[in-house]
Amino acid sequence: MGRRKDKPRVIPEQDARICRAICLCQLTMVLSCVSIVYLSVAIYSPSLKAFKSGFELDPVMCQTVDRQMPNNCPWASCGEWCLTKTSGFCPQIHSIVRRNGTDIQLNNCTRVTNTSCAMIDLSRLNKFNCNNGTACNNIRGVFNCSNGHCKNMSEFFLCHHKADGLTVNSQKDNTKLNGFFECHGVHCTKIKKPFSCDRYCSKITTTNVNTLIMHEDNLIAADCENAVAFNQARGSEHGVRIEPFEFWKEDDGNLLTNCATVTRESDNRITATDCINGTLLEHDTLPAPFMNFTQFWAIYENSTRSVDPEQRYLPNQANLTIYSWKKLFINLEGCVNTLRGECKDFVARYGNDGDNNTAQSRYQCYYNKDSNVEFVVARYDLDKVYRELLVSLIVPIVLFVISSISLCIITKSVKVGDDAKMRCVCAGDDSDNDGPFGPGVANKQQDQMYDTDDDVVDLEHQELSDHGLPLDNHELIGSTKLLIPISPAGDSGPSDQLFDHDQEKATTCDVPEKPLVIL
Repeated sequence: MGRRKDKPRVIPEQDARICRAICLCQLTMVLSCVSIVYLSVAIYSPSLKAFKSGFELDPVMCQTVDRQMPNNCPWASCGEWCLTKTSGFCPQIHSIVRRNGTDIQLNNCTRVTNTSCAMIDLSRLNKFNCNNGTACNNIRGVFNCSNGHCKNMSEFFLCHHKADGLTVNSQKDNTKLNGFFECHGVHCTKIKKPFSCDRYCSKITTTNVNTLIMHEDNLIAADCENAVAFNQARGSEHGVRIEPFEFWKEDDGNLLTNCATVTRESDNRITATDCINGTLLEHDTLPAPFMNFTQFWAIYENSTRSVDPEQRYLPNQANLTIYSWKKLFINLEGCVNTLRGECKDFVARYGNDGDNNTAQSRYQCYYNKDSNVEFVVARYDLDKVYRELLVSLIVPIVLFVISSISLCIITKSVKVGDDAKMRCVCAGDDSDNDGPFGPGVANKQQDQMYDTDDDVVDLEHQELSDHGLPLDNHELIGSTKLLIPISPAGDSGPSDQLFDHDQEKATTCDVPEKPLVIL
């Protein structure tokens, strides 16, 4: 049941402005304290660790060479919450740490083609249900099977394997088809040992081209006149910037290299950055008019003639290597607190390790010269760390101080009266003296009481005078009545009559008939 409307309130309704101010200050103080506790783990501690880490400020290049997703997770390259140990999603990435390659520019390039050889989506492979009668009687190639359901890998891959296991009849023992098999009709032989497969990527143009540039899973072919370099490698030490220097021309042979970025300009120029493993081939070495991706890999791996024997331009990766095996962390903590799925994006960007001749992830990273440090980081910006630390310190502390001062001021300026109502005391106006009729009424009543007491004293003095009783001298101080001579009893003269007349006049005029006395 609700409160009756005619029932008087035990506690009077408070001033909403005072209540809102108190609640806002208390809420701000509590949130500031909570944020300081949280930021001590999320910002303060990692910032101090970053300032003391000793990592180099200049980035180097890293390439992913291995990625694992173990069930047991002693460490992870990226965790989604720093306050708990990483579990479940546990990517472990290892990288090669090296110096930057050569930034180059190819001039007067024509017949430029770009062939994409992206990784095949295994869900697109044709499926065969060997449990369904004669569906697998005429299959041939390498198949990935699970409980009699097989996917044809030979459709998109050239696999290097050796079938050395048991032979299974796909028509009679179809439930035994689990794993990788090499099938010829109904007879499928199990592949027991691990093997690798190359993607089929056909129609890579080779007619009248002298330059092949690998960029991620793309292969750019062109016919260029010459190439110039803008920097010079110094092995595992810092490279130096130089004036444009021509290090290759079309008469030297076909140029093959691998670059991090490739950009085609509008004036028949191609610019590329971080180019490594530059080799030369004799003219007419490339098969014409087309070749597939597997053929290109075989040619590239077998080419041994370097562009620059001194390894200053397009050097081999081994000459630039600083560390050949380091763990890769997303940051110094190896975790993030955003809870926005950053780790999955991180693995997609940094987790390609080159399986099946796919492109390895290549990216900038930061390392420590101390070889005992087992990891490198993908994110390391001390300026950003300093800005975040400054903001996370100033904002909660300032809010805490302001809310504390505000509460202290409210404590001194807000009083609770006898009627249990909070009032703000401003400019020395004490709200405790406010009566039930409003501020100042009690003071007026007290003044009236003092005035009435004076009137009572005057009346008493007048009555004593009427009865002829003497007054004390101290009560007549300052009165002109002391100047009037007092005659002996029985003598009546003009002076006595005048005195009696004045006294009677004072009695009738000065004294009210019914004085109002408020006690």
